[in-house]
Amino acid sequence: MYLYPSVSLSLPAVCPGTENKLSTLSDLDQQYRTLKKHYENCEVVMGNLEITSIDRNRNLSFLKSIREVTGYVLVALNQFDSLPLENLRIVRGTKLYEGRYALAIFLNYRRDGFYGLRQLGLRNLTASDLITHSDKLLSKETSSEGKGGF
Repeated sequence: MYLYPSVSLSLPAVCPGTENKLSTLSDLDQQYRTLKKHYENCEVVMGNLEITSIDRNRNLSFLKSIREVTGYVLVALNQFDSLPLENLRIVRGTKLYEGRYALAIFLNYRRDGFYGLRQLGLRNLTASDLITHSDKLLSKETSSEGKGGF
């Protein structure tokens, strides 16, 4: 009788995505707590990753664990300056934002221009084109990271 050695297979932590688009909760603190509860320790988002209406003083490091999104990624109406999605490798785009975009990034600054998204931490995400509507973003060529990604 042959016994197989014990093999431990580690499955990625999977969490459900959202379909709120630009809808937000009335309380921005609750909006942040909901985002954190939804995606903390998540590696694969089954659906859409929607990061909206988050103010500048929030710790978003819990997003670092995300490696894959099956739907779209929406980053809009935020005031933070950096997006820590450095481990995101693939956005499958099985569902598209507005029926057109797997990655949508727009209106991530305050009206007075003092705060806003300046750096995408998408170091491992590769794509042929990235079109954004944010004046404050560094381009891929001028990024201090100097690696691939956005």
